Amino acid sequence: MANVAKKGTFATYSGANLNEIFYEPVFRSDDIMRNYRVIPNVKEKMNVYTSAALTKIVDEYTGCATASGSTQFDIDEKTITAGRMRVALEQCTDEFFGTYIEEMYRSGVDVMNVEGTQLSDAIVNRAVKGIGQDVVRLAWGGDDSTANYKGVTGWMKLMGDTTAVNNAKSTLTVVDPAAPTAAESINLIRKAYDAAPAALQQVPAGDKKIFVTPKMFNAYLANLEGSSADLAIVNTQDGLRTVSFRGVELVPMYEWDTILADLNPTIMKSGTHEGTEGLCYCAVENLIIGSDVTDPQGSFKVFYDDLEEKMFFRGYFKLGVQFLYASLVQWGMLK
Repeated sequence: MANVAKKGTFATYSGANLNEIFYEPVFRSDDIMRNYRVIPNVKEKMNVYTSAALTKIVDEYTGCATASGSTQFDIDEKTITAGRMRVALEQCTDEFFGTYIEEMYRSGVDVMNVEGTQLSDAIVNRAVKGIGQDVVRLAWGGDDSTANYKGVTGWMKLMGDTTAVNNAKSTLTVVDPAAPTAAESINLIRKAYDAAPAALQQVPAGDKKIFVTPKMFNAYLANLEGSSADLAIVNTQDGLRTVSFRGVELVPMYEWDTILADLNPTIMKSGTHEGTEGLCYCAVENLIIGSDVTDPQGSFKVFYDDLEEKMFFRGYFKLGVQFLYASLVQWGMLK
């Protein structure tokens, strides 16, 4: 690439200032902050220590000689690795010749430089929205073996490789697994809800989510339409329309369609069957997204190159995901 002249840069942010432009609109967006747990200070690797709930530890006292110590106070370690991610976009400004957008261009010798214009703002907003969608896509589907999914090991792979999660998932045999009916959708949700571990059942409904594929979500809505259940289950919270099952919000995962079209996650399989429609019933605090918003090497900038007559967008940040407990998640799928 030719030497880039950074002149009159519209937006250049690095280090702690990245918090305002990148962290706020992306990691604090409704979709991310409401549905996942964000840890903003993962420098490179963070060890997360978990301890299973202690049960059946109370016994009668029969004297010191016969007392036996409990070995249930075990500590498990999981690691969140925040790998460095990159966003590299470019656009030749002559693409907009002959359109109303050309009216936004400057006059004079700097006509091709759209920095500081409404068009530049639109480019930034589109890029930030795209990053937010990709963060969710990578958090669920990240897999180093597949192009466009590298750099992050996502929850689907992490849970698919965890026997306690993968072998415990609920399945429902239907006529056409790719086209769930209203009855099949609600039956799978009920089955996964009832089969969930006791620890997940005890989490308050407001602190859990049921992530579902879009087709299942739409099929579930058919159960509510035209009935009194619509008033009881479809609510508005903080100005947002939500759909819930037994008080637990259903979240349609549109990025899952992209993931399942590109990958073949183990968690969505039942034997040799490859599923395309399913759900993940999980506690919000169990799904962790890690980043380092004070990373001195992080940057987010838009600039114009006079020589190439192009606008460039560059972003560098850290991203990693992990889940904590197998007892706080329950998968379900149609087969």
